[in-house]
Amino acid sequence: MAHHSSGDLAWAHARAGASSASVASAPARSDDPTWAHARAVPNAKNNTICLHCNKLIKGGGITRLKYHLAGIRGQVEPCKKASSDIRFQMKQMIEDLKKSKQTKKRIQLEIGNPYDVDEEEEEDDEVRVVEKSPPQTLGKRKSRGKDVDNDMSQIRGKKKIKNYFAPKTTPGAQPSIRSALATKAMIDSIAAIGPGFKGPSFYELRGPLLKNVVHEVNDFLLYIKNDWKVYGCLLMSNGWTNQKQQPIMNFLVYCPRGAMFLKSIDTSSLTKDAENLFNIFDYVVQEIGVEYIVQLITNNASAYKKAGKKLQQKYGTLFWSPCAAHCIDLMLENIANPRWFPLIDEAIKKAKKITKFIYNHGVVLDLMRQDFTNGRDLCRPAITRFATNFLSLQSMLRFKKEVRQMFTCDKWLSCPHAKTAVGKEISKIVLEDYAFWSQCKHIVKVSKPLVRVLRLVDRDEKPAMGYLYEAMDKAKEEIKRRLKNKISLYGHYVRVIDTRWDKQLHSPLHAAGCFLNHAIYFRPSFKRQNEVQRGLLSTLMSLVPDPDIQDKISSQLDEYKKSIGDFGTLLAIRQREGLNPGKH
Repeated sequence: MAHHSSGDLAWAHARAGASSASVASAPARSDDPTWAHARAVPNAKNNTICLHCNKLIKGGGITRLKYHLAGIRGQVEPCKKASSDIRFQMKQMIEDLKKSKQTKKRIQLEIGNPYDVDEEEEEDDEVRVVEKSPPQTLGKRKSRGKDVDNDMSQIRGKKKIKNYFAPKTTPGAQPSIRSALATKAMIDSIAAIGPGFKGPSFYELRGPLLKNVVHEVNDFLLYIKNDWKVYGCLLMSNGWTNQKQQPIMNFLVYCPRGAMFLKSIDTSSLTKDAENLFNIFDYVVQEIGVEYIVQLITNNASAYKKAGKKLQQKYGTLFWSPCAAHCIDLMLENIANPRWFPLIDEAIKKAKKITKFIYNHGVVLDLMRQDFTNGRDLCRPAITRFATNFLSLQSMLRFKKEVRQMFTCDKWLSCPHAKTAVGKEISKIVLEDYAFWSQCKHIVKVSKPLVRVLRLVDRDEKPAMGYLYEAMDKAKEEIKRRLKNKISLYGHYVRVIDTRWDKQLHSPLHAAGCFLNHAIYFRPSFKRQNEVQRGLLSTLMSLVPDPDIQDKISSQLDEYKKSIGDFGTLLAIRQREGLNPGKH
């Protein structure tokens, strides 16, 4: 939801450079997307180096690399730095490979191919075996083409649409768009089937196959909607601008079973004031059923806040909350505001100037990557613009020694860019501006705890509701500790955080989530039991209007707080730390 200014083009360019670097450094062995995550070892056949953790993988080629990135133990040590998206992608590719081998073997047996598939066949793309079928085999394949098609249709029939989505309990259950596109999924799937498969006709694609897929998708959505009645759901609103520059408001619904797109509303003819937004939200809430909705989440703009609060007052059984990621990003934006923190703004501008210079000149960028940072980048793309700024400052501070060495090495001094006015300016900042480096260190101390909370609320590995309350407390305490507990140093930053948290983000739902999170509530160091219990009671009275059910739930609170009954079993106590709150 944050807007990008022209001054941020350097960061965007740097992110693009980071992406291209990974691809460029991959060995030119095949089109398998796995090679984008490694580089070859010169003069060492089948040896690779992981671009994420720099581990040398000896032998095995692409097969062992996939197992390394997937985090599957046995063949090779798992990668500790690969994202959940990458792990999920690699596991899917390994699973698809196993299925494709089985399918290929079965097809070849059915069409009478005397050349069987060796189960121990190397997957490595360096070894390519082209099998030429004898004439009689081709004849059989042609005559049995219908059987092959039937076999494929049976496989498609068994793999329901929901199998294409990772369960919400799986880390990386919602792969990023970049990760999804990198797999070339459709082409990979077609190639994996192997010879003998007859593709569908144009009529089949636009007719019965399309209808079947639509039917499967509708069944899958109904499968998700059924959970709304059992567990409740969250309604989420987000604004976009389409290719025709028309404003569109999208609505999505989330429940433990998964998230689904609900509808889009063209708002080009509407003024987005509180009244119009309220009418839109009310219409969508009634369409879903107000009795199923626990929370409405929108952006943090004033009109959205007024509309959300008005809706909350009308029904009383749902909560309005602003987007947590947006609120925390606004905290980071406030910390970089030149009116309040001019020194931080100045340091960020200098850092952008340095990265813009490096990433706009290929020679300088190659020099940095190849000779000093071992292929790593200064710019670290993140989920929001301001998080990207602060993460990039962390990287710059991490590679401070290497960057300074680069601007004193012979290759830089002999480079034409070193003699330009801009080159001299950048070199002076890096080598002589000690205040800049000192300010970078100070900024990282303040921003790192907040960026950590931002990552928590934006990932799918565990529900953030039960963790956000404590995470914000811990972030503020860590900032105080990092600044030596001197109120003259941390006071301004904590006030910025408290303003956003107290007036906008905090809700009784966060306190209730913390209360019901065993891992936090029963931790000896946690001291806010009474505070979060008040939040739970407030939530209970709003979401459960029936007094009898309220009394029944309240009577169970003592069992929970004293760990008696089912809550006191050795199994429940043992799994407090490891099990997500939603599974207790």
